[in-house]
Amino acid sequence: MNLAVELWKIIRHFFPELMTLLENREDPRHQSYIEYENKVILFTRILATVFRIGSMRQITEALNHRISIQNVGTMLELDEELTELPHWSTINDYLEKLPSTESEAIIPKLVYRITRMRSFENSRIRGKYWHMVVDGTQLYSFDERHCAHCLTREFKNEAGEVVRTQYYHALLEAKLVLNENMVISLATEFVENETATVEKQDCELNAFYRLAAKLKKRFPRLPLCLGMDSLYAADPVFSLCREYGWRYIIRFKDGSIPSVAKEFDVLKHLEPTQTWSKTVNDIEETYRIAYQTHELNMVEYTQSDRTYPFVFVTDLPVSKRNCEQLVLAGRRRWKIENEGFNAQKCQGLALEHLFSRNYNAMKNHYFLIQIGHMIAQFLEAGLRQLTELSKVSSCSLFGLLKESLRTVSLTALDYEVVEVRRQYRFR
Repeated sequence: MNLAVELWKIIRHFFPELMTLLENREDPRHQSYIEYENKVILFTRILATVFRIGSMRQITEALNHRISIQNVGTMLELDEELTELPHWSTINDYLEKLPSTESEAIIPKLVYRITRMRSFENSRIRGKYWHMVVDGTQLYSFDERHCAHCLTREFKNEAGEVVRTQYYHALLEAKLVLNENMVISLATEFVENETATVEKQDCELNAFYRLAAKLKKRFPRLPLCLGMDSLYAADPVFSLCREYGWRYIIRFKDGSIPSVAKEFDVLKHLEPTQTWSKTVNDIEETYRIAYQTHELNMVEYTQSDRTYPFVFVTDLPVSKRNCEQLVLAGRRRWKIENEGFNAQKCQGLALEHLFSRNYNAMKNHYFLIQIGHMIAQFLEAGLRQLTELSKVSSCSLFGLLKESLRTVSLTALDYEVVEVRRQYRFR
């Protein structure tokens, strides 16, 4: 099996507009000094993520081989033969100049295509709502101020004196959950200070309102159900979701909204008919439902082997028939950590690696990593259906893919195979 052909198939099937989108970016370079087209530089950076290449220098070392250069040119359908892939310093110079909005704008167009296909209809909550999970993460930290947009965190000793100041960059990410093991970037909002002298720092909650406005503008009619943590269990968030026509399932903790927590604690004991239990694998699952103003439903889920319950607040109708599915959907919020941020940080995608110290280039690297991770997840899910690759680790799989691109030339016959219409069914 030629894994490079499988990669080509996935791109042509799920992301047929990718090459055009890469080509049509605003070119920030002086036209007389252009050696590589937009799409050559951007696609090379995306491939580095797909192949789990963790540093800029390794991009040049891993991909600049005769056959891989030829194969990249074939995938890009270049008019002229490609003789070399861009050096890592060329990529960084380009990303420093490219407005980050240009690389960011590619992602919603790719996602729009995915939501219009039928391959992931089973991923919708109650057959209607796409499940979007929201969470923040820290990317880089410094002992000295990196730029004017840095957030700051002070560390104090027992006497209350500041002993160290940390400067860092963070962001808020909205990801779309597809099936059980795939999460793809839907939108990103950086948590950043406007200047180095602001009196009040930017925060995750403020970033959420900007992120929500961005999402509504990009996907005005996409039916969404938001999965969020207890930070967002607040009236302004409920009101915004209602205004935008979104649903939500939010993890609820003591202290989020004290009045609601108190009323829920009373109602769940006054309404015994709204409580039921069942036993699965020697674990008792208990659900309780209560109603509160703002048309909130609350669900409590406990297990006999856990000392604390999971409580969710939602505006979705809840019944004994659908309560279990709602809890499962609520608990899927951790996927943005496991399949999302943790995979990108710890499984070779090097999300926390400082590919460039330039702030604009940092953003471009982040968006291109999201595109590369999107492609990699689709490819891995497709290949996992093949018996001979079902037990191969992800690192080994993408290592084999990289070797395939470097050692086996793509042919005209491969192009014919790639162009054949096919169906993918992901479980």
